[in-house]
Formats: sequence, C-alpha cells, structure tokens
Amino acid sequence: MTILFHGPSGCGKDTQVELLAQKYNFENIGTGEMFRKMYADGDLEAIKAHQYWSKGLFVPNDLAYSMLNRWVETFDKEKNWAFVSVVRDVGQIPMFDKLLQDHGRTLDKFVHFRLSEESAIERMSLRLICSNCGTTYHQKYKPEKVKGFCDKCGTMLSQREDDQPDKIKKRLEEYNRTITPILDEYKSRNILVEIDANPGIEEIHQNLVATLSL
Repeated sequence: MTILFHGPSGCGKDTQVELLAQKYNFENIGTGEMFRKMYADGDLEAIKAHQYWSKGLFVPNDLAYSMLNRWVETFDKEKNWAFVSVVRDVGQIPMFDKLLQDHGRTLDKFVHFRLSEESAIERMSLRLICSNCGTTYHQKYKPEKVKGFCDKCGTMLSQREDDQPDKIKKRLEEYNRTITPILDEYKSRNILVEIDANPGIEEIHQNLVATLSL
C-alpha cells in the first residue's frame, strides 16, 4: 500500500503513522526527518533547505522534491509506504505523482485528518518536541515517561517556538488556504478519506485501521 497522510498541525498524523509503522509494516516517510537527517549528514541540498525550514518557511518545491526522490531510496520497497504531509500545496501533486511513478508505486489513499481550530490550538500549546530525534510528546495525550526528557534518546524536551497561540493561528490560516484544492484533486480521483481527529489517539487509530481495512 501507498498512502499519503495530511492534516493541520496538532491533528496527530505523526502519531498515527508511527502506530501503523509499529503494527502494520509501514515505512514512515516525512520531510521533517528527511531535512534533519540529511542536514546532519552535511548534504548540500539540505543545507540550502535549512535556510527555509529553520525559520519556519516552506522549502521550495523543486528543492524539497529533489531531496525526497533521494530520501525514498533508503526505505524498504517491499513494505507499505506512509507519506506524511509531502503535498503541502496543489503544485506539489504532479511532483508527487512523478515520484511515485519513478518508484513503481501508485497512491491508494489520501487520508485527511480533520480537526477544529480550538482543538488544534489546545493540542499544540501542550506539545513538546525532542530537538535531537524529532519525537513529539503531548502533556495530555502522549506524555513522556520521565518528565521533560525524550523516551527514545534522553534529550531534554522543549516547546517549538511556533507553538504559541498567535503563531498557531497563522499556521492554521495558511493550512486552510492551501488545503481545499488538494482535497478537491484527491476527491476527484476517488481516493480521499476523511478522519475525525478530535477523539483520543486510540479511537482515531481504530477508525483509521477500519477505514483502511488493515
């Protein structure tokens, strides 16, 4: 299977894909880890991309997809592939189509997590992140085992600078501006799946597994 996941910040898409990777043989493929890992490795394109993502700006499409085409080569082609938010504007859809074609895959589903603005602000304002490995925690829904420290690598957790209510609202405005034509395109292909992201993690996961017939 090849599935693309998308949704507003705070909807829990990363957590849901992590669960699919643990239970259902999915590779978790997202640009966040790609940018961090390739930048740490001194990749020239990643160094260019860092000038954008380090400031919270979108990396230009051509640069992001040049990196993504190389990044997917590191994943097991025999497994299911779960892409997370690699189509952030409608102009990236043909680029993503070509990437899949080049790797002999077709997109089975576009899963969109719906979340109210109020819930998104609450969730993100209580979110903590590991600056070393990128693992995300939540004080209400997904707390760390040892308060203030990452379960995976032991690094001290911190709040993202853009997880303040005023900055969250700006991110949501940008998301709402770009999402409609994306949804329209995947709906026209008859592969759009809408998931309510307001319940807790386990309920969302059960709904997702049932919807994907896993």
